[in-house]
Amino acid sequence: MRAVAGPGRWVWALSGLVTAAVLMLPGARLITLRDGPVTVSAEPQAVATRTVIVPQPVTSLTVQDNGGEVQVTAGQVSRVQVTETIMYDQPGDGPPAVAQSVSGGRLTLSDPACANVNCGVNFSLTVPFGVTVSVATQGGPAAVSGVAGASLDTGGGPARVSLIGGPLTVSTEGGPLVLRGVTGPLRADTGGGNLLAQDVASATATITTGGGPATVSFAAAPESVSVSTDGGPAVLAVPGGPYAVAADSGGGAQSVAIATDPDARPTLAVSSGGGPLRIEPARLSPAPVTGAAGPAAIRPSPPACAARAPARG
Repeated sequence: MRAVAGPGRWVWALSGLVTAAVLMLPGARLITLRDGPVTVSAEPQAVATRTVIVPQPVTSLTVQDNGGEVQVTAGQVSRVQVTETIMYDQPGDGPPAVAQSVSGGRLTLSDPACANVNCGVNFSLTVPFGVTVSVATQGGPAAVSGVAGASLDTGGGPARVSLIGGPLTVSTEGGPLVLRGVTGPLRADTGGGNLLAQDVASATATITTGGGPATVSFAAAPESVSVSTDGGPAVLAVPGGPYAVAADSGGGAQSVAIATDPDARPTLAVSSGGGPLRIEPARLSPAPVTGAAGPAAIRPSPPACAARAPARG
């Protein structure tokens, strides 16, 4: 794969650190019918993988992926390492171009070609601990661990986020969300997806599921928490107390088993819109170590790009 040199860009071929492989794989196009997907024809596909270490210092990262997987893990590194797995249908033409640039310490990666042709890219990155991350996947899975702060929008894909030391904003638009060890301000909206949050140490948290169930457990007493499930079950576990509590199950089963005081400064607001609601003491586990990279959250796999295949006459 060739990269075009220009201001703020690096040339992969000149770094001396690129490893690449191209594999021919049997592929199949799918048509989704009412009774499920049906294979209608098989054709060859190619998968290209390349890894590069970005020579410029990076303090922030933006990844925009058209349906592939994105995994970002902080580690004991001084430079960002990027591995791309590219699946495409026309091996004779070579893999589609991936856009990459560095400007002002911001590394930007995207796969614009895959918005219009049948291809997909998975990005897997190892970054220094101090990097902040913004990821959009348009339906693909996203996993981020150990970074200084993050913003994720999966467009329906699942998300897994752990050990975030700064602000975290997540929107999954129906995809499930798993959080662990978040310490900065937290805002999460699953748009109907399930939410599980453990070992949260954020002072402030706003969580909305739009009908999905929410289970949230704090490892440190928060200052302000708002949880709204719009019909889904809501479980909130917090240590310490007392708290000023506003709980409204909208007619569903409701239980508040913590110390409460309407004049307390820490506040908890939980509404479930008819779903069962429970607020209980947290069962504390060992405090998370902020900044330590956790295990890989999503195993990389070839992107499922066949679903975006152009219609054939």
